[in-house]
Amino acid sequence: MPATPEPDMRSPAARAATDIALLTAAVFIAAIIGIHSRPPGLLASVWVANAVALSVFVRWPRTFSAPAAVATLLALVTADLVSGTDVYAAVAFNVANIVGVLGGTLVIRRRHPEPMTLAGSADFARMCLGIVAAALLSTTVATLSSSRLGPHAPAVEALSWFGSELTSYLLIVPVLLSFRASTPRRRTGPASLRRLITGETAPIALTVLLMLAGLIVQGPLLLALPLPALLWCATRIPIFGTALLTALWSAWTLLFLGRGELQTGGLLGADGQDGASAVLSVALVALGPLLVAAVSLDRMAVQNKLREALEYDSLTGVLSRAAFLRRSQQRLDTLITDSRPVALLMLDLDHFKSINDTLGHAVGDIALVRSAACILGALPDDAIAGRMGGEEFAILLPHADQEDAASIADSIRRDHERLHVLSSRTATVSIGLAWTSYAPQSVSPLLVSADHALYDAKRRGRNTVVAVSLD
Repeated sequence: MPATPEPDMRSPAARAATDIALLTAAVFIAAIIGIHSRPPGLLASVWVANAVALSVFVRWPRTFSAPAAVATLLALVTADLVSGTDVYAAVAFNVANIVGVLGGTLVIRRRHPEPMTLAGSADFARMCLGIVAAALLSTTVATLSSSRLGPHAPAVEALSWFGSELTSYLLIVPVLLSFRASTPRRRTGPASLRRLITGETAPIALTVLLMLAGLIVQGPLLLALPLPALLWCATRIPIFGTALLTALWSAWTLLFLGRGELQTGGLLGADGQDGASAVLSVALVALGPLLVAAVSLDRMAVQNKLREALEYDSLTGVLSRAAFLRRSQQRLDTLITDSRPVALLMLDLDHFKSINDTLGHAVGDIALVRSAACILGALPDDAIAGRMGGEEFAILLPHADQEDAASIADSIRRDHERLHVLSSRTATVSIGLAWTSYAPQSVSPLLVSADHALYDAKRRGRNTVVAVSLD
């Protein structure tokens, strides 16, 4: 069994202090990276510090507090000061940054105070609204403050600031909100070369190849070339992978574009409107794969619910008849190769019609649910249990010898003797057991033999186990 994590014995104040210290360190490092990536006299093309702070506030709401906001602002200002930025510019720009972060956090958490991860299109829409609000607020404050900045401070152009903020949020926030998030999983089958090629490997490899090709070809294709592969990734790999690939490509592109080291055929000018248009173009390219990935999560969630409805009996939680037969056959196929024994149990609740007729169908449903719980509680991990219809259940016991199978069957029978439907009524069970030392080619012989043994148990007075061997 996995080890149980030790409870956090620290006081709330100590936990809060630790959270703030970690947040401050992360924001400071992110700010330093952004400062050293920007060209002299200009704003950074990618400023990840704000996105880091916003992601922490919405994913771990306990960190969203006034002390944490002040600590974040101090980390931003300190990073600018140690990098030689003018004091007034450092304070004014970072006040704009923190206003945007707080505003975006409030928008995302409005009516949703719980921790947020990217688990579908609804979460993606909330995230987009929040980061647009953050970018607008930050741009507004920075623009209003820019008229008072000294001549040596970086110039602020509203569209450039907004584009840089929006792009940085779109690159970083999805990565941090999807990392180790609980999201719907795509169903996969046994590993094979074809599955490897058509699964996650091919779209990732194509994306990397087209990114490299874009850097070689340059020109307008620099922005558009990887988009088809990123969209393919969005439909095939987890959203974290799509977000990470999109972020890496966009950050790499923005870094080279900002330094003027790539030729884009006039797409990016030295500054002003051309530069802002290029940054916003990168943001829009990033938005497409992320949106497709979020919608794919919704589709997978619906598919998983439909699959669960087909695979499992909605009342008892065990496998449906069709799913039991399919999984049992798949398990037998592996047992045949290993020449291992197998047993199959058929179970039928005694006098179930009488329970329904005298106590009502609602009580009959209770009896089925409690019976299924008794069955599941007595089974080993590799057993397969299903409801065959009505009050009849079946269990496949791989690797079970005859004594083990009989012991499990009798344990289930005894548990049912203690099973009370109502205070004065118990529900016993009759069990037929079929066992063989070598797994058969099909599950049918086991089912037929176990079914005959079950009817024999009924004829013997019920509440008993009858076992037969196919050897």
